[in-house]
Amino acid sequence: MDSLAWTLLRRWVDAAANEVTLHPPDEAGGPAALTALGVTERSLLGALALNTGGLAVDHGWLRVHGGPALVDWRDRLEGSLLVGHDVVAGFYAVDPRDGEVRYLGPDTLEWMGLEMSHSEWVHWTLAGDLESFYANLRWPGWERESAALATDQGLRVDPPPFTRAGRVIADASRTPAPVAELWDRQQAFIRDYLGG
Repeated sequence: MDSLAWTLLRRWVDAAANEVTLHPPDEAGGPAALTALGVTERSLLGALALNTGGLAVDHGWLRVHGGPALVDWRDRLEGSLLVGHDVVAGFYAVDPRDGEVRYLGPDTLEWMGLEMSHSEWVHWTLAGDLESFYANLRWPGWERESAALATDQGLRVDPPPFTRAGRVIADASRTPAPVAELWDRQQAFIRDYLGG
């Protein structure tokens, strides 16, 4: 019998306002992820770990971690659980002190509280206004490039250049930073943030 959390998640996926791909579960890795995370399948986090390989939302722009990826990403940020990321190297993490999901954007390199629990955040990824949230981080043609990444075709996505305020720099002659460079910046920031 399916857990209520899994039933709820499937309903959210079926009714999603944003395009979503449900990745298949890892039959061995899912139960191991439950154990490693110390949760049950009755929680939404547990339902994602056991029953999915994660979600690719909005043409693959946003990845909601599921299955073994939850454990794989667990050690990347000490003290918080990374539960998602986007194609422009933004990270979503649950702060263990209050359970709030926070976003580390590539444009600000600052954690922003979203005033949502993990369950609320998952629902927001499926039904919320991602277009407005990401308005300053998207470029013409992002859907095609993001979808190609979601199907693991290895296409590099080059977002537009950013200012510290997160607005796109109007000068079209500037070369956009490749995603790999943004990931490197994020990793360096996280190391500095953790003091090591």
